[in-house]
Amino acid sequence: MKFNQLRDFVAVAENGSLRGAARALGLAQPAITRSIQELEHSLGTQLFIREARGVRMTPIGEEFLVRAMTILGEVRRAREAVHQQQDGVEGELVVGLSIAGHLGLFSEALRPFRRRYPKVRLRLIEGFLPTLEGDLRNGLVDIYVGPVPEGLHPPDLHVTKLFDNQRVVIGRKGHPLSGVRRLQDLEGAEWLTTSITHEAVDELAQVFAEEGLPPPQMAAQCQSALSILTVLMNSDILAMVPVEWVQTPMLSGLLEAFQLEHPFAAPPLVMVHRTGIGLTPAGEHFSHLIQRAAQKVDRHA
Repeated sequence: MKFNQLRDFVAVAENGSLRGAARALGLAQPAITRSIQELEHSLGTQLFIREARGVRMTPIGEEFLVRAMTILGEVRRAREAVHQQQDGVEGELVVGLSIAGHLGLFSEALRPFRRRYPKVRLRLIEGFLPTLEGDLRNGLVDIYVGPVPEGLHPPDLHVTKLFDNQRVVIGRKGHPLSGVRRLQDLEGAEWLTTSITHEAVDELAQVFAEEGLPPPQMAAQCQSALSILTVLMNSDILAMVPVEWVQTPMLSGLLEAFQLEHPFAAPPLVMVHRTGIGLTPAGEHFSHLIQRAAQKVDRHA
């Protein structure tokens, strides 16, 4: 089994055809076909089913894809680690960030990281751990920064707690309900959810239940910061979000936090990467910068 065979196999899987893989890799299609045939022969099994419009993976091929992507990711990391230790500055760092991770920590780490590693490409993925967990394991994501659902601490992932966090109720500037002081007074409002739980409504509904209130009226479910901001700015819908939403200067002029009597706890912000696999020097530096930014948050809490 050769490295180029794994590379070609992943390219075919991602592009859905031999022709697409050849185009993506800048190789001739017969070379890709021969590479896949040799890989299947060495494994003693069929990885793809050839169809009129391309290929589809067999069940064995789907399982092998996970391992192949992990191997390619580790080769990339090893190459970049050696190069960076020799004062090289190239490579790629893939970071998964929740919205709170973006607003509260990444914004502090970006400039110093770029000064130290100006030619390392940052690839940022907005999301939560439940959606990025598989990519962390497979080596497609190097680091995750954000909240972790309660009880989710997989043994093969290293979790570093950064700080405890709080949530606030927010709405657009000039919201007609911005003067209320109790959650009970918002019982009739419409809400959007940004939950990190698998059941998107559960987290907000639990807060209402703890106050002896019926479940909130859900009007929208958003999975990106842009969607949340668009909904909030163009309606009277409310959201319960990490406090970083109103602490960042970028959004403070657009949104306001309701000054309710009781604070609402949020899952702590953490940093996650694979156990047993060291980060590249660029990854280690980024990790250090995130922890330094978290310490500043803790001091000002």
